[in-house]
Amino acid sequence: MFDNIIFVGGIHGVGKSTICQQICKELNWEYLSASELIKWKDINGDSKTKNVRDIPETQERLLKGLENSIENNKTYLLDGHYCLLNKYNTIEKISMEVFLKISPKAICVILDDIIEIKNRLENRDNKIYKFELLEQLQNCEVEYAKQLSKTLDVSIFIEQSSGFMKLFNHLRKI
Repeated sequence: MFDNIIFVGGIHGVGKSTICQQICKELNWEYLSASELIKWKDINGDSKTKNVRDIPETQERLLKGLENSIENNKTYLLDGHYCLLNKYNTIEKISMEVFLKISPKAICVILDDIIEIKNRLENRDNKIYKFELLEQLQNCEVEYAKQLSKTLDVSIFIEQSSGFMKLFNHLRKI
């Protein structure tokens, strides 16, 4: 579907947006947020909740948003997730079909210390998060991203959020 998107995933609060925006500024690329393309604030009463009632519907909204936003002569970093918390608060992988349609040039995973992420989220959202669930979610993101990399036959870059320069150096070579 697209040939100019690099997908950057990681759990909520890991710093994807900040890192993507910095890289885009340095490389003169375009930044896209899956949450903004989905219009998460419009479909979810509580913008601080991490649970998604209908993951397939939100991913259809994402694909439509991409169709309306992507221009052929630009490179994009798309900030999103490989896995989400569903309405039952369990981890669910985004459908392989979604990633096949996005057809990213490369995929990245941003990681951080779970305690740091937990503190960031709790301060930002003013609610308590379970360490174990965040840890499982981050591990699931990494494992699924590795699987996607193999299936899609694209490069994968896994970096700590503090490793901005490493990720930057990987991506500028693409």
